[in-house]
Amino acid sequence: MERAVSDRLWQLADACTPAEGVDVYTQAIMDLGATVCTRRKPLCAYCPLSEGCVARLTNRQHELPSPRPTRERRLRKVFMLVAVREDGSVLLERRPESGVWGGLWCLPEFDTPTDARSYMRQSLQKAQDEPRALNLVEHAFTHFDLVITPLLARCVGSAGVMDGAQNVWYNTRAPARIGLPAPVKTLLEELASPTMFDERVAG
Repeated sequence: MERAVSDRLWQLADACTPAEGVDVYTQAIMDLGATVCTRRKPLCAYCPLSEGCVARLTNRQHELPSPRPTRERRLRKVFMLVAVREDGSVLLERRPESGVWGGLWCLPEFDTPTDARSYMRQSLQKAQDEPRALNLVEHAFTHFDLVITPLLARCVGSAGVMDGAQNVWYNTRAPARIGLPAPVKTLLEELASPTMFDERVAG
C-alpha cells in the first residue's frame, strides 16, 4: 500500500473513532466486516452504514477495497565455491548466527566469480586456478528468490584451508549430521554420487 493511501486511511479511521467506548466500537467494526460487509456477497440491505457507503453508491461492492497490488519479488544472485578434495570431501564454512541460514554450514558464498577466485588463491592450498560453473540452483525465500551458481574447484591431495576455525571438510560419501541449508544439502547429495563426482572433478 502506498504511503499516501495508508496515511489517508488512518486519518479517516481516527475521524470515525469515538472518544469514548473505543473497545466497543472496534469490536463492532470487526464484526461488521466479518458478517455484513464481506468482499463476497456483502449484505448491504442490513448494513447500518450503507447510506454513506461509496462502494454501494457506485455499485462497486465487489471491487472495493481493491486487492493489495502484488509486489515484484526480489532476485538475489550469488556464487558458491564447491571446493572438492580427491577423497570427495567438500569445504564448508559456518555462517554467522544472524541473517539468512544463521549458524548453518554452507559453501563459501561470494558476490562475483572474481571474489571466489581471489578466496581460492588466498585461502585454499593446492586448488586449480579456474573453477568451473555447475548448473544453477534456485531457492525461494518468503520475500526474495535466490539463484546460486556453484563453482566447482578441484583440490589435489589433502588440501588445507588457511585460518579455518569456522571451516570443515565435509565428507559427502559419509556425511556427518550437521545443519545444512536445503539447496546446499541437495547439491552435496548430487556430488556424493561416485559417477557424478568423477565426471565433474575430472572435467
